[in-house]
Amino acid sequence: MKKLCLYGLLWLFPIVLCATTYAQTKPMPKTGTVKGRVTGSGDDRPIAGITVRLAGDTLAGTSNGNGLFLIRRVPVGYNTLYVAAEGFHAVTTESFLVTASDTAVVNIALDTMQVALSEVVVAVSPLAATTESPVSMRRIGTEEIDMTPGANRDISKVVQSAPGVIATAIQRNDVLVRGGGANENKYYLDGIEIPVLNHFAVQGGSGGNASLVNTDLLRSVNFYTGAFPAAFGNGLSSVMDMRMRDGNPTRFKGKLILGASDFGINFDTPVSRNGKTTLLASYRRSYLQMLFSVLGLPFLPTYNDYQFKLTSKLGASDEFYLIGLGSFDYNRLNTGLKDPDDDQKYILGYLPENRQSSYVFGAGYVHRFRAGQLRVVVSRNAFTNKLYKHERNDKSLPRTIDYNTEQSDNRVRAEIELRSVGGFRFTGGVGGGSGHYDNTTRRPAYTGGQLRTERFDSRLSFGRYELFATLSREFFGKRFSVLLGLRADGTTYSSEMHNPLRQLSPRLNLSYNFRPQWTFSASVARYYQEPPYTSMGYRDSTGVLINKANGLRYIASDHFIAGIAFTPDAHSRISVEGFYKRYSDYPVSLIDSLPVSTGDFADYTIGDVPVRSVGKGRAYGVELSYRNTNLANTVVNVSYTFLHSQFNRPGADLRPTDEYVSSDWDVRHILNVSAIHKFGRNWTLGAKWYLTGGSPFTPYDFGLSSQTGAWDARQRPYYDYALYNSRRLQAFHQLDVRADKVWYFAKWRLGFYVDIQNLYNFKAAGQDILMPETDASGQYVPDPQRPGHYKMKTVAHDIGGTVLPTLGITVEF
Repeated sequence: MKKLCLYGLLWLFPIVLCATTYAQTKPMPKTGTVKGRVTGSGDDRPIAGITVRLAGDTLAGTSNGNGLFLIRRVPVGYNTLYVAAEGFHAVTTESFLVTASDTAVVNIALDTMQVALSEVVVAVSPLAATTESPVSMRRIGTEEIDMTPGANRDISKVVQSAPGVIATAIQRNDVLVRGGGANENKYYLDGIEIPVLNHFAVQGGSGGNASLVNTDLLRSVNFYTGAFPAAFGNGLSSVMDMRMRDGNPTRFKGKLILGASDFGINFDTPVSRNGKTTLLASYRRSYLQMLFSVLGLPFLPTYNDYQFKLTSKLGASDEFYLIGLGSFDYNRLNTGLKDPDDDQKYILGYLPENRQSSYVFGAGYVHRFRAGQLRVVVSRNAFTNKLYKHERNDKSLPRTIDYNTEQSDNRVRAEIELRSVGGFRFTGGVGGGSGHYDNTTRRPAYTGGQLRTERFDSRLSFGRYELFATLSREFFGKRFSVLLGLRADGTTYSSEMHNPLRQLSPRLNLSYNFRPQWTFSASVARYYQEPPYTSMGYRDSTGVLINKANGLRYIASDHFIAGIAFTPDAHSRISVEGFYKRYSDYPVSLIDSLPVSTGDFADYTIGDVPVRSVGKGRAYGVELSYRNTNLANTVVNVSYTFLHSQFNRPGADLRPTDEYVSSDWDVRHILNVSAIHKFGRNWTLGAKWYLTGGSPFTPYDFGLSSQTGAWDARQRPYYDYALYNSRRLQAFHQLDVRADKVWYFAKWRLGFYVDIQNLYNFKAAGQDILMPETDASGQYVPDPQRPGHYKMKTVAHDIGGTVLPTLGITVEF
């Protein structure tokens, strides 16, 4: 890490020094301009005579006959707008960035007030819940994404600050929500599903090391941990709805980002002369391979990603857009290490080299009319994963692992939203598509006391279909709201999954504003998720789809959620929320009788084993949360979650029992405290401290792990599943800090940041590594007391324990 710090400082210091010197000799502009349009939320009509104020300031503008407003001399940096007009509910916008080099555009939709004017009405806040999702929804704006300490603008790391989300180790960004696995989350970008969110993703289980979504291109993120919108299917623990902003309609804009681990370029520009067609795009590449080699790490990863959005305003009511998101990753082993330690030897022993690529391309059409809108989206995605490993990591020797797979989807969805149908709000839609999976696997396996090579080839294609509808209404002057929803999914994969009535997903959301600032909300729902392709396409050596023959089904989860929220003003919210999740039909491995989602962070695929849909589980707990977006010029987030996460372990005949054991995510306690303060002269300082209770773990099966054939097949120890998760690690906590400084010039903007994860270098002891002893030539040492076994040793292993600094600059022009 010292080498990394010095490396970053060597090239960043001269740049920042030059920028500071230049800033001191040239006056810098301190204000910019904000413009936008005020319309009605129900019919998109312009509203004249509305005063739009800068929150916390006297600056204001008034909308004209076309609903347009303009505010000049707005301080540069992040700002919000506030509207309070007679006959309309008050509105506070999400934060947006103001620069001197360009005009910020903020459009505001107002809701008509249907209560007596004498009643007290609380401003509509970016923190407020909605009728569609009155519980378990968190809005994340651009300021929080940019400034969250320790996140490095990785959206997966940003949401790890949300209530109920487990913070993982520095090198991971798995999203683990309310006691569920990383494979239980679904991600959408402008209404298009993103099956692979991360570089170096774990196939069948999501997770990974870094998000491939460039958050600089995002406008907002809605993160749901319950009460999922019916249009978004296939999620059991969370749904992340990301929305990209449009490109600049007036001039070309660019941004260069140079950090300690990667570099990137963004640009947004008008494509047509009238500015009605715009393009927003980015490309990023890491040079982690070079840095990890300098640091002496046993693996050398490199990733690339791209992202774009082309938007065309076809008229006053019609819009068309194209989006693309893709990646190419390569991770090779650092076999040139001199005198590797035991931890490095262990990783080099089991970890294969990996090539991954993914893409999503989609198109959307939106038609707005007086009573609502119609949206149609079409997309295709694909993910390719290649894993290979040679004997003793010598490429002149045969491969012990040769895994090649590709999965893809074609999807189409049409949905209509009617904002007022006899006082009701209706949303409905239909969708369909096809799924494809190809897999060629050659890998060692140890079964029946014998080391053998597992071989199978699999090709799979099937159709899928969906339909959904919700009906909602507000009563008593919008103090009480009700939503009824229904969703059904089906696929031609098998007779167990083809009938959508078997996957009927009802939901009921209630919200009651019993005092002006107090709201009680509740949600009851059932959700279904398609099993991973790795399980659906698993075949034995004879070519039979084993899991299809075993009656593989959709995974089901019932959610029961209730909470109370206190919203004293538009900037702050205090809430208490309880939840209970009940799982059924979870795929259980026939090898170890465990749910397929319980693979550890060392796994590179999950679910490619024989399974049966007999698993049951539960997760329950309570969340306490406080958010304030402007407490003495500070953004403050505090949350505490107490949870239990368990599954019902089947008996020897795979029938349910009364025995519940802790899942891998049964951490019990999650505490997050973060603050981001804005100082003068465009300095920002943030800190985040979080604590996660100790994770349960399973002791090793020493006898099986030491057998020569067993170890040679896996190159990792085997667990004693009779004692599954019977032990627990110590609690893990960490402090991340971030400092940002921005210089504003007439036509460009320069930013510098320092982000340090695990500032006080906390080291939590993890489960010890069990591995064979080696001789001077690196060969495993047989145990003279036990023929057919290796002589084993344990090696201490820390979770975290690394100070990870990141230095970077951004140049926006």
